[in-house]
Amino acid sequence: MPDSSAPRRIVFVCTGNICRSAMAEHLLRHWSKERGLGLEIRSCGIAAEGWYEVPEHARRLLAAAGVPPFEHRPQLLTREQLRWADAVLVMAEHHRDHICELYPEFTGKTRLLRAAAGFGDLDVSDPMGKPYEVFAECLAVIRQSLEALLSREWRSPA
Repeated sequence: MPDSSAPRRIVFVCTGNICRSAMAEHLLRHWSKERGLGLEIRSCGIAAEGWYEVPEHARRLLAAAGVPPFEHRPQLLTREQLRWADAVLVMAEHHRDHICELYPEFTGKTRLLRAAAGFGDLDVSDPMGKPYEVFAECLAVIRQSLEALLSREWRSPA
């Protein structure tokens, strides 16, 4: 039986909220629906702008992973986003530092994605502006991390 204290509302944080956190959000949302996990997932960025768009490389990779087409508007990190979440998973240490400095009350629920998944204090590298293969590696790291978390913490309700 899953732990009833496991996070049910997750927010992913990166810089622009169009690559790493957006990929994590849409992949985990897809898996949650597909597996009946009942998770609520959002994402935001510490420097997001509403006019940014998810790069085509990210969209193609997510489609290949079975994620249906989606609309995505980058969201700027806010206190409300952090308050809403049970778990705040950041892609890089500087994202965690940013949150802890501006919003110290959320330090306890803010963790590096890779660390939360059991892979140590490692960043998820930013693929922005890089070739397709770099995006593919980034998504593979995100996928590995999410699969590890799903197997340990975010199991479906019994």
